Amino acid sequence: MSAWSLGITLGELLLDLSWIGALLVLATVIRRYWRPLQEYLIPNNLVAGFIGLAIGMNGFGLIDLQTERLGAYVYHLLALLFVALSLRKPDGRSTKTPVLFGLLYIHTYLVQALLGMAVAFALIATLMPDLFPGIGFLMPLAFGMNPGIAYTIGHHWEDHGFADGGVVGLTFAAIGFLVAYGVGMALVRSGIRRGEAAHYKADEPISADIRTGLISGERKPVGGHLTTSPEAIESLTLHIGLIGAVYAATWLLVSAMDAGLTAIGAGKETATLWSFHFIVAAVMAMGIRRLIDASGAAPYIDDTTLTRLANLFMDVMIVASVAAIQFGVVAGYWLPVLLMSVVVGLATWITLRRLTRSLFDDHRLERFIAVFGNMTGTMQSAMALLRVLDPQLKSPVSHDLVYGSGLALALGFPLLLLINAPVNRFDDMGAGFAAVSLALLVYWALVYAALKWAGRR
Repeated sequence: MSAWSLGITLGELLLDLSWIGALLVLATVIRRYWRPLQEYLIPNNLVAGFIGLAIGMNGFGLIDLQTERLGAYVYHLLALLFVALSLRKPDGRSTKTPVLFGLLYIHTYLVQALLGMAVAFALIATLMPDLFPGIGFLMPLAFGMNPGIAYTIGHHWEDHGFADGGVVGLTFAAIGFLVAYGVGMALVRSGIRRGEAAHYKADEPISADIRTGLISGERKPVGGHLTTSPEAIESLTLHIGLIGAVYAATWLLVSAMDAGLTAIGAGKETATLWSFHFIVAAVMAMGIRRLIDASGAAPYIDDTTLTRLANLFMDVMIVASVAAIQFGVVAGYWLPVLLMSVVVGLATWITLRRLTRSLFDDHRLERFIAVFGNMTGTMQSAMALLRVLDPQLKSPVSHDLVYGSGLALALGFPLLLLINAPVNRFDDMGAGFAAVSLALLVYWALVYAALKWAGRR
């Protein structure tokens, strides 16, 4: 619960957010003029994060960006991101491909977890006997999910012997972004040269808007609708207030659950409870959305505005997560970080390439690139890569990508519970992580069978 009790002044908070904003503006200007960033579509939030890492307190110390404060921002922004996404109207469409995407996500999470643990146990048995075994489970959290989850779980494990676990999780996530955009763009270009792109011609250059990240011309797309009269309340203010209200309700509920666990003598479980506050926030937001729909107030909630706020939280979270990396921690974990990143990155590429070719009859390249971008970075990475192949989003891949994540959240929740079992349920954590790895292997076999069955159906 340290992210809730961290001592921080209002001035520090405002200055941190101001520096993050300035870094994002600087990154936007740099991408506008620097060709390599345009060629590989490196997002401005990632550029801003690395600039913050270089000039912040973990680099040259030119601006006061402290790891502890940045980590707390990542923790809270993760929950706000889930709230904003979960408050959107549920999609009523039902097709087969989002189910396949959801199963692909879970399959990839499990492959990443199992290979990460295999590398961790190999290092423990040979070169690094004191290595925290759970480091392998950070791979699906950092690569497959997002830096907020990787930080939250890694930071929770610090109380169980994983020194600087939160920063290690952020390091894996930063490497995942580099894989998503670096390797992802190389795969995009390779697919285009082979003529595999359905909506992109090899002789057509990437549009200037996508390359520079700035939309030119007078006719710009509309980003949302006003649902209130500005004389009463600004529509954006209402949506931010709704997100804040849900987060406050989340805090009240988790606090009550904390008190209940303490009262029944299960106080050691409370740290895990607080580390999963973003799940509680998502469930709370989905429940409140259903109340809004039942009350007839849905017309006053604009999904596009909520999506843009989610993107805002994601941008700030990524800047904070990269800038929070500590070079001393990376140096201490360089071998497992390097080995796991290479092994998991290669396995993600190979398995997704093979499965997308066997499961789908159309848009195979688009599906492969989109899932690869999501399983090494975030949904933003996936959409950025997909827009190169399908600038107008004519294919159904963007829909499958987004709504497959709903199934993945439901099926992936047992994974989040299992990876915490060794620190909560076992006296010998090494034996606990080995047992959980075996359980995940069985889970993977079931998911793989379901994936193949669904593909045939």
